Amino acid sequence: MSRIQVRDGFLVLMAALWCADKSGVLPIFLLAAAVHECGHLFVIRLSGGTVHALCLTACGAVLRCSLPPSPFSRAAICLAGPAASFALAALANPLGAYRLAGASALLGLFNLLPIPPLDGGMALRHLADGRFTRLLNGIAGVSVLVLLAGGVLLWKSGFGGWLLLVGIMITGSAFRRGRRPRRTACNPHARA
Repeated sequence: MSRIQVRDGFLVLMAALWCADKSGVLPIFLLAAAVHECGHLFVIRLSGGTVHALCLTACGAVLRCSLPPSPFSRAAICLAGPAASFALAALANPLGAYRLAGASALLGLFNLLPIPPLDGGMALRHLADGRFTRLLNGIAGVSVLVLLAGGVLLWKSGFGGWLLLVGIMITGSAFRRGRRPRRTACNPHARA
């Protein structure tokens, strides 16, 4: 990998989360996220791909890379992050690192949602290989609505608005994706 880019939005978000993190879970989630991204990196290398850059943004990590054209290879790369998350959860739990196990399992499950640009949504798109676009868009739209509704319910119940915030960010990313796709590990052929 030739370079790591850190955007201002990432730094602002990390500072805000660090200040708001009274329970000390932020470093645990960052470790879980790092292992998740390493899963993608490992399978990219395994499939003969090349990683050019890792960009940390307020919406997450974006890998800029060159990959083989196989839809199955691209889907495997997308699913490698959640697989690494579940592997970390399985290793951490017997060691008594329950917060790490929970954070990692939650990250893996969340990323399997069938909403592009999340790993689950992108894996489905690669496996469909241009077919079932209307069906996949419908599934993603319903998933976003469920995520937003869950966020509103949790916020109204006093559990905080994090899920609502995440739902809004994903919705914005999905709409932006419709205008200008970004090149990521799971979408390597988009314009940079």
